[in-house]
Amino acid sequence: MIYQGSKARIVGEILPIMLKDMHPGQTFVDVFCGGCSVIQDVPQEYSRIANDNNRYLIAMWRALTTTEWIPPTYIPKTYYKQVRESWHKDDGAYPDSEIGWVGFMASWNGRFFDGGYSGHSANGRDYISENIRNTMRQVGRLRGVEWQTGSYEQIVMPPSSLVYYDPPYKGTSSYTTAKGFDHDRFYDWARQMKRDGHTVYISEYDMPGDFSCVWQKQITNSVNLTRTYKATERLWTL
Repeated sequence: MIYQGSKARIVGEILPIMLKDMHPGQTFVDVFCGGCSVIQDVPQEYSRIANDNNRYLIAMWRALTTTEWIPPTYIPKTYYKQVRESWHKDDGAYPDSEIGWVGFMASWNGRFFDGGYSGHSANGRDYISENIRNTMRQVGRLRGVEWQTGSYEQIVMPPSSLVYYDPPYKGTSSYTTAKGFDHDRFYDWARQMKRDGHTVYISEYDMPGDFSCVWQKQITNSVNLTRTYKATERLWTL
């Protein structure tokens, strides 16, 4: 699934580092699961919890993995605009799962009604169909995941979990639902999770001095079709 900040390119490097600390019966908790590129590769022998503050995203994933829902594979611009308007009004005209599907499948770079309509025919590519195919390939690997939605402070978390945080990065553009994210409060929360007996890992560019960097790699990111920038992805622990 196309998703802003996706870890699809680096999951093969960071997940083995986290999984080496797991033991039978432990739960892997993906707190900001987004496009689920990390938790989908956690072996199904472990209990898995995926959370995100975007309720439409979680409704979409839950419907795809726990029901027989067949989402639309063609999303014309008129339909996209109708669903976006309903989302803005919160008028209940469409179920949350459908709003999530249209918003993520048909928005540029998976920016959920924040990047404009991507289209079935743009620059010679069918971006929507590509995203749908990629997303549907994830479904089988996500069956059995427990879905939660809410802030990172609201998760019902089993004791001694392995907790992975991929929060909105400090100093970067964020989704509408992540505006105003309090990073200092989040750092304190992560420290408390460690004191409570959880194993904590965090993806971020930089963290306070008491967090230890266990992996890093320079990545080229795309802002749009013509603009890119380089940044150093890091994985931190306490």
